[in-house]
Amino acid sequence: MRIYITALFAMLILVPPILCDVGVDRAVSEVAPDEFGVTLTTNNITICGIVETLPDGVTYLGTTHPEDQVRVSGDEIAFSVTNETSVTYQVRSSGQPDDITGIWVDLLSNESGMVGGGEIGTSAHKPTQTSSPSSEHGTPGFVAVSLILVVLAVYMIGRRHT
Repeated sequence: MRIYITALFAMLILVPPILCDVGVDRAVSEVAPDEFGVTLTTNNITICGIVETLPDGVTYLGTTHPEDQVRVSGDEIAFSVTNETSVTYQVRSSGQPDDITGIWVDLLSNESGMVGGGEIGTSAHKPTQTSSPSSEHGTPGFVAVSLILVVLAVYMIGRRHT
């Protein structure tokens, strides 16, 4: 019985989380007249790059993010995010800055998408769904090889104790 519990525990550790929600969300709130705070929240991402593109009439004011992890070029703001769950920056706009767009890239899994949902090249307001959430993720065959190794280890341990 102990071997089965060990095998189950090993499989839970080795099997990658297939259905994790990964991405970056954006929330905009008014902090003063004509000034807005934009908060980017990462979901299950450890190291990523985020590039926000400001529409005409929206001016970048600053951020609380470390200066050496921010790059501003024209209407684009690039953030390097490591082990953080959110980034906040401020903008000035005469109206609600709803037309801000952005992309993110998870540097560990090489996944990417639009800030707010969807795939790159699609609208952030209309997320696209893939046919299989587990397709094209991770290393091909990793789960199968891991399961074979676990079964082999359990067999070897069981054989040793008999």
